[in-house]
Amino acid sequence: MSRSIANIQYLEAKNLAHWMKSADAPLFQVIDVRGSDYVGGHIKGCWNYPYRRLKVDDGYMEEMYKALNKKLEDTGSDRPLNAIFHCAQSQQRGPAAAMKLLRFLPDDKLSNFKIWVLRGGFNHWQDQYGEDQELTEDYEPDIWSW
Repeated sequence: MSRSIANIQYLEAKNLAHWMKSADAPLFQVIDVRGSDYVGGHIKGCWNYPYRRLKVDDGYMEEMYKALNKKLEDTGSDRPLNAIFHCAQSQQRGPAAAMKLLRFLPDDKLSNFKIWVLRGGFNHWQDQYGEDQELTEDYEPDIWSW
């Protein structure tokens, strides 16, 4: 596997919602890279690793990688772990964090992970699933109303 942006795919919100509600879903972890804009709701079960810190702190990237690797190992599965990144709109921070992980992965671990970016980010997600407590936690609709 090469380490180009072509190896990062976009995942539709409806597909992630299906995975979250499905017993036979692939192994996945959502990684929310928003910073202060994390307030007001997030995808249930996501991990928050603000991009501002990931961008400058390789130790923080190492921490995230180790957590992902541990999740993969704890399942005992030979299936890859789907790492799904997003920010507010998944136009800058989410894709940049996904690429940073792709470049960070050791060569012998590349095939253990599939890297995705959630299309439309949390802005789109909350439009579709903000009120769904099975899918979204700590949602504050007043923050997101236009």
